[in-house]
Amino acid sequence: MIQNTILNQLNEKGFVVSKIRGVSMWPFFNQKNTQVYIKRTPNYKKNDCILFLRFNGQLILHRILKVKDVYFLVSGDNESVVEKVYLEQIKGCVFEYYKHGKTKTLTGFRYHVYLIFMKLCRPLRVLRDFIKKFIKKLIGRK
Repeated sequence: MIQNTILNQLNEKGFVVSKIRGVSMWPFFNQKNTQVYIKRTPNYKKNDCILFLRFNGQLILHRILKVKDVYFLVSGDNESVVEKVYLEQIKGCVFEYYKHGKTKTLTGFRYHVYLIFMKLCRPLRVLRDFIKKFIKKLIGRK
């Protein structure tokens, strides 16, 4: 229901302001206190936070890690799994976000330091997810 509203507003007005749900982009976007301003745009580049539609119909907000010829490799800041996303799946790009009552942009020195930190921490997230999976298997949980 919410997904249809978001997609309708993007199609009709070209932008949408929405709250975040989930933890895949944590700590950058927090579902308790963050709203994002998403705008339709024809161009996407590395490090853009994009809203895309998975083939199962789920709307996801992730960051572009790599731009390939016909697709993008994306992942959430709090995830280790990398997904392949095609241009026709992308619905918009985050241009601003609102956190703790302040409007912020995806630019500036602090933002670039954050991006470097996230890139350096990716192997740790892979290791974290492997250990979680191993422990669950060890104790018999799926």
